[in-house]
Amino acid sequence: MNKKEFKKTIPILNGWIHSPCTLSAEILASSKFNSITIDLQHGMLDFNECRGILQVLGKYNIYPIVRVPSNETDIINKCLDAGAKGIICPLINTVEDCEKFLESCFYPPFGIRSFGPTLASLNQTNYFIKSKSETTTIIMLETRESVLNLSKILTLKLLDVIYIGPFDLSISYGTSPNEIFKNKEMIKTYKDVLTKVKKAKKIAAIHCISAETAIKFLRMGFDLVTVSTDMGLLKKSLDEEQNRIIDFMQNFKSNSS
Repeated sequence: MNKKEFKKTIPILNGWIHSPCTLSAEILASSKFNSITIDLQHGMLDFNECRGILQVLGKYNIYPIVRVPSNETDIINKCLDAGAKGIICPLINTVEDCEKFLESCFYPPFGIRSFGPTLASLNQTNYFIKSKSETTTIIMLETRESVLNLSKILTLKLLDVIYIGPFDLSISYGTSPNEIFKNKEMIKTYKDVLTKVKKAKKIAAIHCISAETAIKFLRMGFDLVTVSTDMGLLKKSLDEEQNRIIDFMQNFKSNSS
C-alpha cells in the first residue's frame, strides 16, 4: 500500500505491535487493519526484530509504520531504510522539535536524511525520487506544552499526521490514566485538537483501548484510530474466554452440590 492509498482509506484502522513475535505480526497483517505500527518506544522488541516484522508486513496490503523511541536522526533513518513508510515520533513539544524530526525523514534539500535505503528500495524503482511523496510523517501530541504549540506546529508543510497519545497527555494535565476517555476536560482538549488539525488539513489520529473508544472518536471526527495493542488484544481475549469457562465451572459445581 502506498501513501495515496493509505490516505484514501480514511477512516483508518491501525494495529499496534508490542511483541517481537513474527507469528502474531502475520495474524495482525492478515486481518482487517489498514495500517500497522511497530512500537520501538514502549514495545518489547529491538531494531532487528522490527526489521523482521517490517519484512513480514511487506507481504500484505498493509501500510507499515514505526514509532521510533526518540527524535534522533539515526534510528529514524534506519527504520525508513528497513521499509517503514510512516514514522511516528514521540516527545514533540515545540515547532523546533518537529522541524528536527521532519529533517530526519527527508533527503536534501528538504532534510538531512542520509542515502542508503538498504531494504526499502529493493522492490521500488526510483526510491530516491519517490521517497518525499511516499513518506508519512506523524508526531505524538502528548504534553500540555505540545498542545499550546500546536498552531505553530501545524504550519509545517511536510507534517502529515497529529497522533494524540491520551495517556501521557492526560497525565500532563494532571488526570489519572484511568479517566482519559471520561474526563470532561480531556474530552474537550481532544476536540479542540481535532478542530485545529482538521482546519490545517492534516490527519487526526488517536490511540484507543477498545472498539468502544475507537468508535467514539471516529464519531467525533478522527481519521485514524488504533485499537489497543497485539498484547492487549491477546490478554483481553484470553480473559474473556477464561472467565466464561470459570463461570460455567462455578455454576456447574453449585448445581452439582
